[in-house]
Amino acid sequence: MKRVLLASFLFLLAEFSFAEELTNYTITSDSQINTLEGDLEAKGNVVIKSNGGNFEAYSDKLTFDKDDKSLKLIGNVYVKNFESEEIAIEETSGDELTIFTDTGIFEFKSQNKNRVKTKIKF
Repeated sequence: MKRVLLASFLFLLAEFSFAEELTNYTITSDSQINTLEGDLEAKGNVVIKSNGGNFEAYSDKLTFDKDDKSLKLIGNVYVKNFESEEIAIEETSGDELTIFTDTGIFEFKSQNKNRVKTKIKF
């Protein structure tokens, strides 16, 4: 019984919706913590996928700040099939991605002289 509970804890699944979208997302990671304020932090082998579409993102860490309305992916970030307004990103990678969930605006950063690489459709 303890093994089942431990395994369940290590691979928690969480679903939430971006503010303007009605799409649910599933987050899988080695560990997850949520607060009473509605914030979420996932660490280790983070995978986020939309339940109804083909959006996928991978990173070392994910944080969701309810008050700031931002989703931040940190470390070895890879994103596939992200759509915001009239822009469709086929795939992109870098060190840190912030998505502002109320507007769909995103900011991608890279560190250590790495570069952000994006395939995009207008």
